[in-house]
Amino acid sequence: MMSDDLGASALEACEWTTSQRAKSLRVVFEHAVGLAHDAEAWYARKRPVKRRWGRALRVGAIVLGAAAAVLPILTQIYTGPGSQEIAPAWAAVALAGAAMLVALDHYFGFSDGWMRFMLAEQRITRLRHNFEYAWNREHAFLEEQLTAEQVAALLELARGFVLAVDDVVGEETSQWVTEFRGSLERTERSLGTTMKSPDNRVDGLDSK
Repeated sequence: MMSDDLGASALEACEWTTSQRAKSLRVVFEHAVGLAHDAEAWYARKRPVKRRWGRALRVGAIVLGAAAAVLPILTQIYTGPGSQEIAPAWAAVALAGAAMLVALDHYFGFSDGWMRFMLAEQRITRLRHNFEYAWNREHAFLEEQLTAEQVAALLELARGFVLAVDDVVGEETSQWVTEFRGSLERTERSLGTTMKSPDNRVDGLDSK
């Protein structure tokens, strides 16, 4: 049922005659809770992938950063008569590799996405729990023959819950857009700086 994109099923048309009110309210309740369950399942399914990639890239960056710091020291320790010197440039290569892994993590949003998904899932779960208890509390005081006012109150409760879930998803999506736009801007600035570097001029022609 769940696809790669987080969607929302439509609420089917309900019959609101006096004899059908209870049944229709049950349809509304199941639809609202179903939307929350779908969103929770989507975030739960997508979160582990981002966590694994985020951790792998960050661990790789830590290892390469540590190697960049240790290589100059190893050069001094092991360089001697008859020994092969470790080129200091390898430290720069390791440091560049660490920076590249961190940049990839930022660009694809693995670490940030994992945290966003975890928080969004927790917020939706909390909203669902609150809605389920509030719905049952309202039902505890309902009359056997539901009045129009009681039906309206329950519909408003369900509507508020669905909109709250939509707000969580919308906020998480907005954060993703902001982070992705920032990653693109950082990448463009980095490439622009590299292209303008004197070391990257070709045949005396420098970029503008």
